[in-house]
Amino acid sequence: MSEEKSTAVQTDKVGIGKTASFGFGPFLYAFVDSTFSTLIFFYYEVELGLATALVGLSFGIYALWNMINDPLIGYLTDKPTRWSKKFGLRTPYILIGSVTLIISYYFMFAVPDFGDVKSNPWPLFWYMIIVTCIFDTCYSLWSTHFIGSFPNIFRTQEARRKGSTFVNMLGVGGALFGRAILIASFVVYGDPSSYVRFALAACLTFVVCTFLFLPGIHENEFIKKRYLQIYEFMQTQKMPYLKFIKTAFKQKNFVVWMVAYTLINMAGVLAGASTLYFVKYILNAEVSDIAIFSLATVLAFIPANFLWSHFYGKKHKHVNQIIIGFLLMAISYFISSMFVTQINQLIFTSIISGIAMGCYVSIIMSISSDTFDEVNNACGRHVEAGIVGIQYFLLRISFLIAGIIIAVTHILTGYVPGAETQTDLALLGIRLHYGLFSTIFCIIGAIILFKYYDLYGDKREQLMASMKKKGLIF
Repeated sequence: MSEEKSTAVQTDKVGIGKTASFGFGPFLYAFVDSTFSTLIFFYYEVELGLATALVGLSFGIYALWNMINDPLIGYLTDKPTRWSKKFGLRTPYILIGSVTLIISYYFMFAVPDFGDVKSNPWPLFWYMIIVTCIFDTCYSLWSTHFIGSFPNIFRTQEARRKGSTFVNMLGVGGALFGRAILIASFVVYGDPSSYVRFALAACLTFVVCTFLFLPGIHENEFIKKRYLQIYEFMQTQKMPYLKFIKTAFKQKNFVVWMVAYTLINMAGVLAGASTLYFVKYILNAEVSDIAIFSLATVLAFIPANFLWSHFYGKKHKHVNQIIIGFLLMAISYFISSMFVTQINQLIFTSIISGIAMGCYVSIIMSISSDTFDEVNNACGRHVEAGIVGIQYFLLRISFLIAGIIIAVTHILTGYVPGAETQTDLALLGIRLHYGLFSTIFCIIGAIILFKYYDLYGDKREQLMASMKKKGLIF
C-alpha cells in the first residue's frame, strides 16, 4: 500500500513543461470561442446581409443543437476503446476533434455565393445552420475530452490551483490573440473576403497550437492504468444516462457553480458578440482598433493572474476570489456600456477587465475540478467527459440568450444592418447589449456563489476521503 501511494504521488506530480503544453488547450478553446462569438452574428447579419430575425433564429437553432449534442457526446465517448491502452482515453478523441474542427471552422466563413440574399435568404440561412451545427459537433468532441482530462492529470489541490493559474492565463491569451491580433489584422468592415483570410490564419494557428498541445494531453502509463482499473470496477455499477444526469443535478455545489459559470460566460459571449457593433457605431473606430484596448486588457491580466493566485488564492477560499472577480467584471461592463465614447476611455475599463479576469480565471479550473469530483463521488465512477457535456449544455444557453438579446434589441430599436449611421435609439440598444445585460449577469452570478457555494475546507476534505474509499482516486 505504501509503495502504491509513493508511486501515485510521484506520478501525479505535473511539471512546468507539461503544464505549459496543456495550456494550449485553453488557448485554443478561448481562441475559438472568442472569435466565433465576436464575428459570427455580425458577419452573417451585416456583411452577408441575412435578415436580423433569420440570423437570430439560426443562432438559436445552433444553440439548441449545441445543448443536445454536448452532453450526449461526452457521455457516449467517456469510456475506453481498443486504442485506450496504447494511446490513452482522451488523446485520440482530441486529435480527431482537432482535424474536423479546423475544417468546419474554415467553412463557417468561406461561404459560397448564394446570389441576392435580400430576395432569397433561405440558402444562406440553411447554410449557416448546417455549418455551425457541424462545427459545434466537432468542437464538442475536441473540448469535452481536453477539459475532462484536467481533473485526472492535475490531482492535488495545489496542482489544480497552479495548473488553473497557468493554463487559464494561456486561455485568456488565446481569446485576446484571436481578437487583438487576427481579427484586428485581417477583418475589414464591408469586405466579406477579409473574413475568409482571417479564417485561414485562424486554422493555421489551430494546427500549430495542436502540435504544442500534444505533450500536455499525453496520458502516461500511470494515468491510463488508473483510469482503466477504475473503469473495470465501474462496469459492475453501470449507470444509465438519465440516472447520471439526475445524479449530477442533485449535487448542490456542482449546480451552483454551473449556474454562476454560465452567467459569467453569458456576459462574455454577449459582450464579445457586440464588440464590432460597439467599435463601429459607438466609438466610430475601425476593426484594427480592437488591438488597442485588447492590449490594455492583456497588460493588466498577466500580472493580475499571478498576483491574485499567489497572494490571495493561497490564503483565502477559492470561491471568494471568484466572487470578487465577477464583481470587478460587472464594474467594467457597466462603465463601458454607459459612459465610454472613445477608444482611450475604453482602455481604462479594459484595465479593470484584465484585473477582473486575472482574479477569477486563475482559479476557475480548480473550482470546476472540485465540483466535478463531487459528481464523480456521487456517481461512484469517473464521468468527467459527461460532466463537461452538461457544462457545455448550460454554457450554450449563453449563445442562445446572446442571439435572442441582440436580435430582439436590434429589431425593437430600429437598427439597420450595414448602415453607416444609426439612430440614437439604435445606439442605445447597442450599449445595452454590449454591457448592461452583462453587468446584470455578473452580479447575479456573484450573489449565487456567495449564498450557496460551500465546497471548501472540511467539506472538501470529506469529499476526497470518500473518493479514496470508493477507489476513485489513489
